Amino acid sequence: MRKIDYHVMKRGLIATDNECGDTGIVKIYGNQCFIGLIDALGHGKEAFDVAALAESYLLTHYEQDLTMILTGLHEYLKGTRGAVAAICRLYLDTGILKYSGVGNISIRLFSSRPRRLITRDGIIGYMIPCPTQSCAILCPGDICILSSDGVREHFDLADYPDILMGSARRITNGFIDQLGKKHDDASCIALRYGI
Repeated sequence: MRKIDYHVMKRGLIATDNECGDTGIVKIYGNQCFIGLIDALGHGKEAFDVAALAESYLLTHYEQDLTMILTGLHEYLKGTRGAVAAICRLYLDTGILKYSGVGNISIRLFSSRPRRLITRDGIIGYMIPCPTQSCAILCPGDICILSSDGVREHFDLADYPDILMGSARRITNGFIDQLGKKHDDASCIALRYGI
């Protein structure tokens, strides 16, 4: 089973711990790793409360099928302001990455063939299409980044030559510090596979 290095980082627009509407989790179990990033609509205490609800749901359902998780989360968040989320399951022995998502959470793979993984539009808790699951393959050394819309998605790696260097903690710090927007909560999960 290959090892991984990962880190979750979030920064609230309002600089208190209980007012960030972004959150993320990573759970390793058996030969699998579940990754989830959530961005509740808006920011402040109400967004934090929705993100906390979504996080508690993911922490108790992460072993389920990805599409079932999103469908259940949608029902769980009905009546709230809603959220967007991306979830992934990485099989550590093979590098198979299954992923699904609703809304504008970005999933990017940085490898010999960098690419964006596409999720579906919608707002969890309000209106979503039927969730789908897709698949990608990670090779040793590949980096998977999940980021909320508080992190600039379009950038040229040549302008940030060191942003993918070092530990997962250093990578998330770089994404939040260098690409984080000043008018929104920001969150990022970095995972380096096969270290």
